[in-house]
Amino acid sequence: MPMPTPPKPGEEPTNEAELYRYHFRRLITWYLDALDPLPPAAFTWPPPLPEANTLAAICAHALASAEWWVLSCVGEGPLERDRDAEFAAANASWREMRPRFTRWLEQAEALVAGMDSGQLGALSHHPAGDRMNRRCLVHTIEHLGLHLGHVEITIDWWKAIHVSDSPHHSGLG
Repeated sequence: MPMPTPPKPGEEPTNEAELYRYHFRRLITWYLDALDPLPPAAFTWPPPLPEANTLAAICAHALASAEWWVLSCVGEGPLERDRDAEFAAANASWREMRPRFTRWLEQAEALVAGMDSGQLGALSHHPAGDRMNRRCLVHTIEHLGLHLGHVEITIDWWKAIHVSDSPHHSGLG
């Protein structure tokens, strides 16, 4: 997996809103860097365990959650969400899903840009109880990072089974 480089002097975010935008950009870039090189079959490959998810399902869930927490809870989007349907998207293609990642990033950055401390501390009307906007944004960063780890592990698993020059190739699949 590509490893991120730390920011250079002068590249660090200078305020709270820019910090959220910075992490959103880094996380989405890591998703794109991890998934862009894969063949289409890898994205919809079902790992051989009953509870394991395809990359498509992991990405559909991670992105739908990010859309909901940022664009709906912090922004003005609808608060309805079907979490189970996110995991049912096991056969979506990366070609179809990739633009949704970049569109979310553009929308999230535009929403958060220029938010001051008062706006970030304002309450978001959340179906499970009101949350501060900054908590919604931090949760999104945590959640995207968690599922990025799942993406990376699933890619390594897929490569171990399907890439013939892999040192862990088992001949399965």
